[in-house]
Amino acid sequence: MPPIESQTQMALTPATPGGLGGPTAGAANTVSLSMLIEFLLQKTYHEITVLAELLPRKTDMERKIEIVQFASRTRQQFVRVLALVKWANSAAKVDKCGSISSFLDQQALLFVDTADQLAKMAREVLVNARLPNFSIPQAVDVLTTGSYPRLPACIKEKIIPPDPITATEKATTLSRLNQILQHRLVTIDLPPQLANLSIKDGRVRFLVPHEFEATLTLMGDDPTIPWRLLSIEILVQDPETGDGKALVHSMQVNYIHQLIQSRLFDDDKQLLDLYNCLHSFCQSLQLEVLHSQAQRLIRERWGEHVTIHKYSAGQCLTLDYWRAQNFHADKFKRETYMLTVCIDQHDSSKPLQVQHQPTLSTEEAQQADQAIKCDQLSIEKLLVQTVKVRSKAKLQELKSVLETEMPELTVILEVSTPVLIVAVLQPCAQSELLSISVDLQTGTLQPSLPYCDGSLTEDLEQCLNTNLTNLDQHITKIRYHLGLERCYRTVSSLPCHCTKKLPLLPISDDHPLKKISQHKLFIHFTRHSNYYLVVELLQNTRDSEINYKYYLLYVRSTNYPLAAHVDIDTSDQFLQPINLIPINPHSVSHGPETTLQDDDMYLGQKRKLQLKDQSEPSSKVVRYSHDIPYFMSELGHVVAMCDGRIPFIGLCDELSLFGICHQGVQVEGEGLGLSVKLVSMPPCEGIPSDISDALIKSVLDCSIRLQGKTNRTWLVHFIFSECPLPSSTSNHREQGDIRHTYLQYDSQFGQNYTPVLQHLLHDWQAIAHLYTLVVDLANHAQDMIHGIGSLFEVKSYNFRKLTLAYGKDRTSIVTIYWQPTDGKFHLNLGVVGPSSTANCHSVVLPQLEQELNQHKNLPYLVQILNDTQSPLQAICKLPMIPMLGSQTRPLAPWQTFTIMPQSSTHIRIAFRSIYCLDIQCKGKNMIAIRDGAYSLFDISKVVEAFTPTPGLKSFLTMFVDESVTQARRRSISEDDNPPSPIGMDTMDTFMTQTSTASPMSRSGGFAHPMTPPSNPATPASPHGSVLSTGQQYGMSPGPSVYPLASPPSIPSAITPSPILGTPSPGTLLTTSSPSSMVHEPSPGSFVPAPSPTSMGIHMSMSSPASSFMQSMEGGSPYPNLGITMPSPSARTWAGSPSIPGPSPATRHGMVHSPGNPAMMHSPGGATTSTIQQPIMTSPPFRILPQRSWAASIPTLLSHEALHNLFTPSPPPFVSGGPSAYMCCPMERFLGSVFMKRHLHRVIQTDDSLQLMTTNEPGVIQFQTDSLQCRVNFNPNTLQTLHLKLTPKPETKDNWTQEELQILEKFFETKVVCPPFKANALTAFGRLLGAPRAILKDCVQIMRLELFQDMSLKWTVQWCLTIPPSAPPIAPPGTPAVVIKNKVLFFIQLTRIGVNLPVQTEPQTIVVPIIHDIQSNNTQQADVTLRNTPTPQVATAISNMLRRWSEMNAHTGECTIYAAVRELMANLVLPH
Repeated sequence: MPPIESQTQMALTPATPGGLGGPTAGAANTVSLSMLIEFLLQKTYHEITVLAELLPRKTDMERKIEIVQFASRTRQQFVRVLALVKWANSAAKVDKCGSISSFLDQQALLFVDTADQLAKMAREVLVNARLPNFSIPQAVDVLTTGSYPRLPACIKEKIIPPDPITATEKATTLSRLNQILQHRLVTIDLPPQLANLSIKDGRVRFLVPHEFEATLTLMGDDPTIPWRLLSIEILVQDPETGDGKALVHSMQVNYIHQLIQSRLFDDDKQLLDLYNCLHSFCQSLQLEVLHSQAQRLIRERWGEHVTIHKYSAGQCLTLDYWRAQNFHADKFKRETYMLTVCIDQHDSSKPLQVQHQPTLSTEEAQQADQAIKCDQLSIEKLLVQTVKVRSKAKLQELKSVLETEMPELTVILEVSTPVLIVAVLQPCAQSELLSISVDLQTGTLQPSLPYCDGSLTEDLEQCLNTNLTNLDQHITKIRYHLGLERCYRTVSSLPCHCTKKLPLLPISDDHPLKKISQHKLFIHFTRHSNYYLVVELLQNTRDSEINYKYYLLYVRSTNYPLAAHVDIDTSDQFLQPINLIPINPHSVSHGPETTLQDDDMYLGQKRKLQLKDQSEPSSKVVRYSHDIPYFMSELGHVVAMCDGRIPFIGLCDELSLFGICHQGVQVEGEGLGLSVKLVSMPPCEGIPSDISDALIKSVLDCSIRLQGKTNRTWLVHFIFSECPLPSSTSNHREQGDIRHTYLQYDSQFGQNYTPVLQHLLHDWQAIAHLYTLVVDLANHAQDMIHGIGSLFEVKSYNFRKLTLAYGKDRTSIVTIYWQPTDGKFHLNLGVVGPSSTANCHSVVLPQLEQELNQHKNLPYLVQILNDTQSPLQAICKLPMIPMLGSQTRPLAPWQTFTIMPQSSTHIRIAFRSIYCLDIQCKGKNMIAIRDGAYSLFDISKVVEAFTPTPGLKSFLTMFVDESVTQARRRSISEDDNPPSPIGMDTMDTFMTQTSTASPMSRSGGFAHPMTPPSNPATPASPHGSVLSTGQQYGMSPGPSVYPLASPPSIPSAITPSPILGTPSPGTLLTTSSPSSMVHEPSPGSFVPAPSPTSMGIHMSMSSPASSFMQSMEGGSPYPNLGITMPSPSARTWAGSPSIPGPSPATRHGMVHSPGNPAMMHSPGGATTSTIQQPIMTSPPFRILPQRSWAASIPTLLSHEALHNLFTPSPPPFVSGGPSAYMCCPMERFLGSVFMKRHLHRVIQTDDSLQLMTTNEPGVIQFQTDSLQCRVNFNPNTLQTLHLKLTPKPETKDNWTQEELQILEKFFETKVVCPPFKANALTAFGRLLGAPRAILKDCVQIMRLELFQDMSLKWTVQWCLTIPPSAPPIAPPGTPAVVIKNKVLFFIQLTRIGVNLPVQTEPQTIVVPIIHDIQSNNTQQADVTLRNTPTPQVATAISNMLRRWSEMNAHTGECTIYAAVRELMANLVLPH
């Protein structure tokens, strides 16, 4: 059925017979099918509604009849609609034909109508159509001549003007007219005011500047012909108010023009009348302009200070000015100042005249009248110029008065501007000069002085304008004010502020403050709240100078004493003056701290030249200072001196309180600064007296200085001699025996100096504590026998910090310093040079600091750092970044390796918080490693939260190299030849040959931070039943109450041996041994044995570091660090009285473990003398059987072996693929153990897998419906797991060898490979338990992954866990295989065979596949169609699998492999 849209425009009514039923008409008579159906439904609904309302009123039979009729009628309507819908299939063709027919009819109608219109036009319109005659002559003229000569001549006469005269005729006529004008001017009387004329172009132009310009001519050469006035221009202007407009209206100009022209016709002296008339008019106009300017000036600017006294139009203008000064003067001294501008009554031809009252001198009048004669007519300029002249005269009179009454003043009258300059002080700056001027408007004298109070200038102004008798007093006040202002401006940039009054408590009359004059200033030091500088000002009237005196005032804040009669606010703080010290400014400015240039030296040659030029210099010359005049250098030096010395005064007081001897405040060099030198430093507590005395004697000098301006810092400078450690650095400061040490302390202004001295004493203690360690290190470094100088290099030693470089290439550094706050030594680690990694000792930094603070032995620390560097570098190579998906909870991050330092030489490493390795550095290129899950004190107990690692002993044995093989062989020799009990004399002999114990054995070692030691009263000790319990057991002092091992109680008749041998129970086949028939070691043989010191045997010591400087082969330099490992040489005869005897190892200098031939741990098991004896050879070591507790016995490895164990490397015999993931052998081994452990859980939780019993250790055997599976370690490397598949007898024919090998290889390279995902193994276990047909198809998919088919478009990868890019079915990392009634798994397809640009990844998609076991149908999971980032790709894959499933009939075989291969071969994704 065609779409409904084609039916919406269908015509429901036929076309009209007249042919008008075309598309336009048809469209108007159509209705859409949807609207028709809607109408029908509404009609039906309406009828039903009507029936529902009417039927209840009718009988039953009538209701039935109505209902039947309604049903029949409605059915017929819907049948018609149905027929119409069916007819609509062909309605499009019918409609198209109808449209064509209508179009053809319309075209035919147009042709007929055209013929009718043409016929009507021919019969009616064209009958009366006519044309006029053609203008042939005119056309011929235009076409032949290009013109039309037949126009009437009157048109030319009316439009075209006559031809003008030529230029030659015009020039001749004007030249003749110029001659006539010259002749007429020569022959008549010409007024002298019109002498400025010019003749040009037959015109004469008369110009009177600033008045008018007139242009005349003559109409002929007859002398009687009058002048003809051509134009008049009035030149009088008002530039201030005219705005460029003419002052005379054009009508007025025309009237004047007519008036003058009439006089030119009648008068004999024509030009004279012309001048008089225009000159009189222009002068009247000028007076009018000046009058208007004066009115505007009064209204806008001058106000009541100027008035128009009189104005007569065309005669004069009089102004009154300086009217306000009469308000201050007496009525007998009042004067009237007037200015008059008028026309000269005697000679009207002269310009405007200016008259002054009072009368001015001739010179002054000439200066004032210049303003009226300028180019711009301005009454304001005339008034200002007049006021200037009168101001100068007034100031000259005041100058004479000042010079007479106060000759010490220097007074200068400025010529250009009427200002009187008075130098109140000497020397005086420009900004300190008193300027007296005259107000232009009021005429009063106005003084001006910068930085002066308004009250002073107001009083001075009142005095100048009224009475000059008190003028000297006002000048004195100004002089004091300027002196104070100089002080203000001097200290404005200094750290202080000024005030004129202080809230002082009442003082007595004889107090020094009462004797200071009232002109004084208090300068408060902002950095020192209790100190003020008092500046007293004294006048020197002889030379107009101010003298200054200075006092230092020390005050103390206090409250006002309560008194009933005092009416003040007692809550405010008041100051109580304590001490007032006068200061000699000359000693300050010329003392050792400051050097000032003498004036004679400063002026130099300039003063000499002045003396040559002038016989006696004038005393009236104003002296200007060469420096900033208002900056008082003397005051600045005084303030700086006080500000600099006050802190030292407080510091000296604090030093005296602390009992530190000093030499007081001293000036260094030539005023370079201040310092306080200490005589000696106090001794430090906790430091030996000899060391403290040596340190104090080595201090050559100790100076305390103050640095900084805003943030002040105390700098303490120590100079030490006889540095105990030479530095190898290139810094010149640390070369030689003299060392400089600087200490800095920040100090807030005004605070107490006690914290500064406390910090100084704390730093002195830090220097002393570090010096104690350095002296000890220097002594051992110089010891040639047990010297350790080759183990380190001193990079820096400044008595505060010691920086040592250690290691093979000296690339690792450690900085030792004492922290006074917590009273401990602290270490900072770093690297220098070509080191690519961080300092490996960072992981044990807290342990190193704890040990250093406990034993305070730098040689021991250096030995520890060198011996543990290589093992820690190997440990730091382990991955410690948390990973997702490694455990069964995929979204929980798990750390692969966790390093847990127990001490500086004892480290525990946890693998995924399940397995634990216990590593102890033994020194001499050896480490001991064991399973950390076993307790150190009882191997039958497991540490909480850890699981023993099966096979660890065998795996570690593979890394034992040749350096420890000989020790293992000698251990076997001891097992084959057990020692026999000996007497006490042998023990005594051994005691005399034993070497000194380590400093750790003397101090008792550290407390172990892990499993607490077992109680000696418990039966865990194997010696508790055979030894006497009444004998006291000697313990070395330590932090723990009980020893780490359970020591036996030794009878008084037996001397305990420092070495208790424990042979292998398998070799002790005696009848008294309870374990003689069983080849298993006794648990007691692995119980930690006590050290010799813990048994009460105290050995002599020649050096604090002698224990680790002995050249013992494989011995431990730190036998008792609080972590007592099971002694491999501890031997106990079962059932015997435990009589100790020397081990055979004492004859060869070695101590070996029978349970672990590679383990050595005996303090003093060898001496220097025994090292030189030849080592005995023994048969090769035996292979130990695997036991659950075997890994609890430490295995000795070299540092190189540890690096090989912890360095990432590809797995052996594997190249490429995920199995070649770079990780260390230990991670592969532990990961394989983890996967093997998880396999047990998978077998137990999966019903399709059945665990089988086996006698082979380390092997997991289980079976499925058709296969028997065997999982075990690779016996050659113990780093990988291998799967061996064997078909059951009843299903042997269903499996080929190739399929089994593919499963085995997939297990090894894709499942149990790094990063060892537990959920991947879970998914693989589910695959093994799947039905055989499904498993075989899965094997084929694995074959395509392992062996790629390059002929296909895509490669496949089996997703054992859900990848992050997969559809959100489950969290990423979840097992990606689910087998129930349906099978769900994920594959990843990667596009191949396409040339991609460089650095462009190929296209990759993740496809979830679901297989229905019952219907044998394989499709994409529907969940991918929603919430997927690429719905087009998911739709394409679903459609492809659906078409493939429909086209391929089910043959009974599983369709998983076929469907996946179809995708790999033919999948094309949309772009």
